[in-house]
Amino acid sequence: MLKFIKKNNYLIVHLLIIGVINLFLQTLPLTNVFGYEFSALNALLLSFLSGLFSITYLKSLVKENQKFNVENFISALRWMIFLPFAISVANSIIFGFCSFIDGLMFYIVITFPSVIIGSAIGSAIFFLIKRLKVISYVILYLLILLIPILEIYFNPQIYLYNPLFAYFPGTIYDEGLSVDLKLTLYRFFNLIFFLSILVYLLKYQIKNSSLVRRKSFLFLTISIAALFYFFLSPVFGFTTTQSRLKDELSFQVESKHFLIQADRRIEKEVIQQIILNQEYYYLQLSVFFVDELGTKINSYIFFNSEQKKNLFGSGAADVAKPWLNSIYVSLDSWESTLKHEIAHCFTSNFGTGIFKLAAGFNPALIEGVAEAADGFYDENNIHHLASLAYKNDYRINLNSLFSSFSFFSSVSSISYIYSGSFIEFLANEYGIDKVKNFYQTNDFNLSFETNLDVAVKKYEEFIDTLALDATKDKANYYFGRKSLISKVCPRSVSSSLSKAWQYYSEMNYDTAGEIFEDILFRAENYSAVIGLSKIYEDTDSLSKAIIFLQSFEKTFEGTSSEYDLKFRLAELYVKNSEFEKAKEIYYLLLNAKPTRRLELLANTRIGLFKNGTIENYVSGSDYDKYSILKELNSRSYNYSSIPLMIDLSTSLEEYYQAFLQNFENHLEVKDELSSYAVYKISEYMLKNFDYNNARKMAGFSLRYKSDANLLKLTKEHYKKIEWFFKYAENILTETRFELN
Repeated sequence: MLKFIKKNNYLIVHLLIIGVINLFLQTLPLTNVFGYEFSALNALLLSFLSGLFSITYLKSLVKENQKFNVENFISALRWMIFLPFAISVANSIIFGFCSFIDGLMFYIVITFPSVIIGSAIGSAIFFLIKRLKVISYVILYLLILLIPILEIYFNPQIYLYNPLFAYFPGTIYDEGLSVDLKLTLYRFFNLIFFLSILVYLLKYQIKNSSLVRRKSFLFLTISIAALFYFFLSPVFGFTTTQSRLKDELSFQVESKHFLIQADRRIEKEVIQQIILNQEYYYLQLSVFFVDELGTKINSYIFFNSEQKKNLFGSGAADVAKPWLNSIYVSLDSWESTLKHEIAHCFTSNFGTGIFKLAAGFNPALIEGVAEAADGFYDENNIHHLASLAYKNDYRINLNSLFSSFSFFSSVSSISYIYSGSFIEFLANEYGIDKVKNFYQTNDFNLSFETNLDVAVKKYEEFIDTLALDATKDKANYYFGRKSLISKVCPRSVSSSLSKAWQYYSEMNYDTAGEIFEDILFRAENYSAVIGLSKIYEDTDSLSKAIIFLQSFEKTFEGTSSEYDLKFRLAELYVKNSEFEKAKEIYYLLLNAKPTRRLELLANTRIGLFKNGTIENYVSGSDYDKYSILKELNSRSYNYSSIPLMIDLSTSLEEYYQAFLQNFENHLEVKDELSSYAVYKISEYMLKNFDYNNARKMAGFSLRYKSDANLLKLTKEHYKKIEWFFKYAENILTETRFELN
């Protein structure tokens, strides 16, 4: 083999390129891990270089009139496969593995077949093309590589299967990814197809078969592959066509501005709520953009995130495709994302290129415009959160954010909120038409006739002067997270977490515990900490669970997980009858106000302490908790507990009128918590089509005006109910259900 390497300088050149590129990959986030990204990029690299090597090697045989040597050829491919593996494993030995087994599986399934695939493509070019073989190879390689763009463009999916890189999970980063049966099967089909081409061509090169025979064979194999792709690929799940998606989401509805495809398991009343919200948001967005769409928006509603991930490619996030005028949302997330995704469709009217997106694919513009049009993030006005971040030193370079791809280098919540707040500021300051022009050109100075630095300074002065009564704790909760590129082993950790929680749900505590411990050995992960604490608790080791959580308090200090961990610790203190310690944490959370949810939970617990039911509540079932909260509110209202009662009533599927009987006494709005509680009652009434009472409660919640952030939320809610009260009945009457 060494003699062969010395004789064949082309192999040395290829190995040198592979080595240099892989050494560089060890310096980059994600690819410096022996895992998916490393394997997928090497699949691209090795498939390309092995094809070039095949051409140059076969040329040298013809030139020197030598016979093809199978052993030498395979040895060369082995060196190509071995070198990236050796570099990544050596790097991981020094700096630590995420998961050697996961990395090995990715490398075997994704990278290993790439040299066969590339060699087959290169050999086909060599035997079938007389001139410009290398150029022809590069063109063919790029065509195969770019075929998936057609799938992204015409099909609803955002995931991709391609022989050159095996699998791409989509533009939305779902951390959980492992080698599954579908990917293995796809790679197996790749090997059968390309290996048959390679063996045939090399075999008949020895026998000097006719060019006609080679072309006939190649035509036959390509025809078989084409038939497989169009007819069987959707069956195996390698492609999601419109017809396949409509078969899965077979409940069809047409409203004034939307064509809906929904899973049949979704209740009709929920579909009606989605229809009304879509039409309301459409009206709002047409006012914001001073524009309307020429065609109806295609709205796909998945039953859950798992179904969306299988069919669409992204389970963790809802998505829009402006060029298809389509949105894709899940039943468990649509309420918080629907307006944002519809806004993306409106941007298609002034987007550029075949994808109708912002010029230069600027992510800060793409997401910033949609976020500005939405206006809220987790029931907070985006200017409020941007001011919160700015005043607590969670700052971002807006010049860089809108002039490069630094959008992905920060925590996603920071990038979304700042970009949305800045775009909304620009729309109010300079007009929406100039924002549209900026979206089209990505040229700030030309669009706004001012310098970006000047606009950024004015914007920062604006958010710095906003009245804000919020703590550093709230800023930590929303922004104290790691960005994707700074996370340790995100793929491996997410995949392991899924397995561990599955074992936990099956009460296989030993296996789940081992996985959680392995995750914590590699990374600081809040979910793994909670998982282990639950295992200790469920195995009657409350003291051990408490000591374990206490050991991580410093670890998560100043992060979003700090407050959830403290709350979890307080719950364990209650179960262990350490009431004073629990009460101390509840009061700490109540005063810190990291998020409204934790404030409500803490204040409710304090109320339960006062009436002596805290221990029964924390240890009880949902039914027990609901009964205790009803008793807590029977004499006088504990407003913090009312949103929790709504959630419990919904999960227990209580009859709507039965729930209302809990609030026959007069409600008062005297502070932030009572205003928010009445707002949530109004929201619950709206979901139950009780527009008259919902409007009364919404108006009632507006009586508290001291909190500007909450007031914007309650005002927006009142406007929404006014619209529902006037138009909902007519819209549902005009909507066509169950289209054929």
